[in-house]
Amino acid sequence: EVHPAMRDVQQMSTRTDTPSVAMQVHRDIVVAFVQVDLDEHVIASFQRDLLSLIRATGSRGAIIDLSGLETIDSEEFAALRQVVAAARIMGSEPVLVGLRPGVVSSLVDSGANVEGLRAAVSLDAAFALFESPGLDDDDAAEEEDDDATFEFESGAPEQSS
Repeated sequence: EVHPAMRDVQQMSTRTDTPSVAMQVHRDIVVAFVQVDLDEHVIASFQRDLLSLIRATGSRGAIIDLSGLETIDSEEFAALRQVVAAARIMGSEPVLVGLRPGVVSSLVDSGANVEGLRAAVSLDAAFALFESPGLDDDDAAEEEDDDATFEFESGAPEQSS
């Protein structure tokens, strides 16, 4: 069953020749599956569609699955950070999922700003973050005994334990 707000987003995405990011709403959380290269047109369309869907559904979270990307350069990552910031301003907590080890290494080596980002190694781990009380509460994240979620601070990932 397609969420009514998804129909509007699907219609918006099909109006242009720009590849779109597939999205669905599951358990009051928007899940975006990034399977296309993140050029400026895709990023702009993705941000518009994601924010529209967050607004239409009142989603408390947005999981952005990047497992479909082999590489992410620093410009694409900076643009993705803007999408994350915009989702946060809309009242939805974004979590990145599926980052490949090589992508993470190159981003950290290039000095990309990863501070304040939330990440999880799998969709299940990301959904578990939203099931925990106080997603925004650092103490709750530290008490959680889950090796699959990370907080990025000061440029280096810190594994939650």
